[in-house]
Amino acid sequence: MFQESVDRSHGSSKSDLILFLVLIAAFFTVGAIVFWLENKFGSSIPRYVFIAAVLAALYLVYRLRIVGYRYTVFYEAPKPVYDARFDDMMLHEDYPYPVGTVVFERIVSAKGTVLLTVDRSEIECLLKPGETSPGPSPDAVYNFACRKAEQAHSLFFRKDGRLVLVLFDPSEEFLGYVGRIMAGSDDVDQNE
Repeated sequence: MFQESVDRSHGSSKSDLILFLVLIAAFFTVGAIVFWLENKFGSSIPRYVFIAAVLAALYLVYRLRIVGYRYTVFYEAPKPVYDARFDDMMLHEDYPYPVGTVVFERIVSAKGTVLLTVDRSEIECLLKPGETSPGPSPDAVYNFACRKAEQAHSLFFRKDGRLVLVLFDPSEEFLGYVGRIMAGSDDVDQNE
């Protein structure tokens, strides 16, 4: 199994720390200006503007950094590993989906909600950004990318007789595993 998460800001832990520090500094700086304006003009309007600005900033952080998507591909069966506690080879992992499945989830912080699962037998083609579909237009389109549709990869598959398009933003490593399950590589257990 290989899993990765993406969000709109494409941030790292270092950028999260910088964002946190900037938000704290901005909060206290703007708060001081608001108190000064309230005292100077004798009005509480700056306070309401400040509260609206803080709420808008929190919403932007939520949409751009906390909400994202997680992609999972089950490309091989779990393998037993040596466990010294039992002095034996143990299988510590059991997949909730069969090998050859791609799962798309919407995540808020670390909690995910499964949006779509695709079996390798349903996959028609996988296109890079800018490539056009050789077949008819899809019956349904799902956008699980955190960037513009023109910059996203396209996964076409058939489910219940309908052609479906998923736009997503995978890494090269994830694409390699999807390619393996599409090709029916020897590493993928065909019986699962």
